[in-house]
Amino acid sequence: MRINIPSNPGDLITLAKAVLAQHTKLGAASPLNGINGIAGFGAQVGAADTNNQLANQLYEQAETATENRDNALGPDATTPGYVRYFVTSARDVLAGQNKGSEHKLGDWGFDVIASAAVTPEAKAAAKAARAAVKNAKAGKPAS
Repeated sequence: MRINIPSNPGDLITLAKAVLAQHTKLGAASPLNGINGIAGFGAQVGAADTNNQLANQLYEQAETATENRDNALGPDATTPGYVRYFVTSARDVLAGQNKGSEHKLGDWGFDVIASAAVTPEAKAAAKAARAAVKNAKAGKPAS
């Protein structure tokens, strides 16, 4: 026979309240009186219950706040009226005004990475080089 103790905090608190109620009802006749520190059990159950209720409220508030934040950020950079749209538009305007001096966007808080963009020609050359190496390993002549 097993007698389970819940791992879920809410269920454990519910069980603790039931145990506390029975202990209190029996008073001096309670078999739990021999447990070291049992006098503090009620206070601990109360603290656990109060903080569990607070945790549940804060969790619901956090869910609502997260949803509201995500709604303000917007679905994508192309939908007008949202944070993503405004930030992307600001980047585009500033990049256009600072052509050749894109590092100045750092003054606006943007993370500017100063590396050369990979052109389609460079991608094609890299692909051809990889194919040549693969062919050479396979013993095929270069094309």
